Amino acid sequence: MKCLFLFLLSIFMLQTAEAKRATEWALHIDTKLEATYFPQDIGDNTNRDLYKLELDPNYLWKYKDNFRFYSKLTFVANPNNNSDEEKYFFDVTEGYFRYTGETYSLQAGANIFTWGVTDGYNPIDIVNQKQYFDPLHSRKLGSLSLVFSQTLGNWEYELIYIPRSREAILPGTESRWLPREVYVPYTPENDLVLLLPETLRYHYGTKESLDNALDNNGAFRVQRRGDVFDIGLSFYEGVASFPIVQPVVTGTIVAVSPKTIVQVDPDVTLNTKNYRLRQGGLTLTATFWEMLFKYASAYSQSIGDDPLLPGWTHENVAALEKNFPLGDKGFLIGVLQYSFITSERANDSNLSVTEIFREAWMLGGRMTWKEVWNYSLLGLYDQKHGSNFIEASIGRRFFDRWVLTFTADFIQGSQETPLGVYENNDSYTLSLSASF
Repeated sequence: MKCLFLFLLSIFMLQTAEAKRATEWALHIDTKLEATYFPQDIGDNTNRDLYKLELDPNYLWKYKDNFRFYSKLTFVANPNNNSDEEKYFFDVTEGYFRYTGETYSLQAGANIFTWGVTDGYNPIDIVNQKQYFDPLHSRKLGSLSLVFSQTLGNWEYELIYIPRSREAILPGTESRWLPREVYVPYTPENDLVLLLPETLRYHYGTKESLDNALDNNGAFRVQRRGDVFDIGLSFYEGVASFPIVQPVVTGTIVAVSPKTIVQVDPDVTLNTKNYRLRQGGLTLTATFWEMLFKYASAYSQSIGDDPLLPGWTHENVAALEKNFPLGDKGFLIGVLQYSFITSERANDSNLSVTEIFREAWMLGGRMTWKEVWNYSLLGLYDQKHGSNFIEASIGRRFFDRWVLTFTADFIQGSQETPLGVYENNDSYTLSLSASF
């Protein structure tokens, strides 16, 4: 009996030692301190400066090549923000278990999905809802979901089920990113303009979910990778990435033609409607002449009979990307992109982020120099409305861990346009980030 006990104990110890060797784990935390200054004053209740602390701890645990657990939490503190909704933000951005077999994997938990191939504007990347505290730099929210994926030769398949989708998080009531001078709401006739008063008080009102838009969302994607061409097809049915936002106001009508213009009283209530849509998508990438060609096309149809629903929308983006080696010092990546959108109804709403890209050119470049300097420049021109956006940044790495970055954003356009509504939101940002 004693020999049997020693034999079993030795087997257990060997198995335990083997399990320890097969197990890996890592814990990191990304940190960022950020200060933003807005030169233009647009009201006593809106911030001209913002100070943020962001912490993103992430943990990875692996057992052999089959089992994995990964979590990434996001915490942002912005205590001087005048909007109570934006002072503190917490999200389980990712937190999932994954089992990987020989050709397939099964994953459950909070997930982030990045579908599509284009940058800046990606019409197929709609599975996750977003936080829009800054609509030009939105942040994806983790989606509680079940994911099955499989690779068979050159083919890849991915199936996603979301029992209950989250809602998009809109700017706070005192945010600079809500209209402050002119508001063009989405209406079936596209015939209303609201002139806003100097003293303005936004309030969020009712939230509706049309046709159970948040329940039982799902998506499917198939991709084929080749030597020259990669092609992908996708399907999504679920909640739209941005809700319909309708203001409830009182005021005085000052004009009725060609559009109804209302001088609004100080209190404005914003009611939101989440709605359901179906989308089919196509992506294509190809390499030729030492350039990368990217194309994305998405056709969406809203579901339901509410008169405010947008109907069908066809979004297209085409881009060229090229790498320029800079000897042994660094490299430059350049991108030229054009987007064009057609839809069932005209839409000039200046709370529609998509509308910025109806006829838009984007030119951008990113350069790395001596592995410590980073430069980027992005220019966006809204050809339909004549507005533009420029973002320039420079960053310097110190001691392999710390990165100091300065960013300047400039916006120009008429206040009645989707991009020009942010014209007074030029900004300068200094950030210090580090990973531990």
